[in-house]
Amino acid sequence: MANHLTIEDAFSLEVRADYTSISELDNGGCRPYILFFARGTSQAGNVGDNPGPALIDLVKAGLGAANVAGQGVPYSASLLGNLASGGAPSSEAKAFADQITAGAAKCPNSAIFVSGYSQGAALVHRAVSQLSTAVKNQIKAAVTFGDTQKQQDGGKIPNFDASKTLIICRSGDLVCSGTLIITTAHSNYAPLAPQGADFIISKA
Repeated sequence: MANHLTIEDAFSLEVRADYTSISELDNGGCRPYILFFARGTSQAGNVGDNPGPALIDLVKAGLGAANVAGQGVPYSASLLGNLASGGAPSSEAKAFADQITAGAAKCPNSAIFVSGYSQGAALVHRAVSQLSTAVKNQIKAAVTFGDTQKQQDGGKIPNFDASKTLIICRSGDLVCSGTLIITTAHSNYAPLAPQGADFIISKA
């Protein structure tokens, strides 16, 4: 049975999760679960430092590290990307959709999870909404943090099952209210990583 994860777990794992890039799908074979994570604006690597690594490690703790392939998204995460229609450049959303589709084709028996923070959350919206029905069926959970498209898309990901979607926004995070005003509430979502991980694990 999967383990229930706590806020204390998040802080402990945040200390250990000292990476900003992970490419276990690209660099290895298929695993039962694949977790794609799209980092926020200007974050380093391909998963950033917060909350991507904490989420990935918590999901690994719950489902077994050897069973989960963590995979970052190699998009630019530029400041100007936030100004694009839909909160992320269409070309990069298409590239992420292609990355998910390729992962599904490579590993047809794997359950896929997708997640993102800030602009990465917008990228999840734009990419997942354009996937084929077959690939969307292979995605078991989509979790976003500090979601810049929460209000614009009515609290859901277009063309995707709402029961498989969790949008996590901290009180006072104004990007979740349809603005690009950055407050301190937008800066640290690692303490809420257990909420996202528990949802993902519940859908595994």
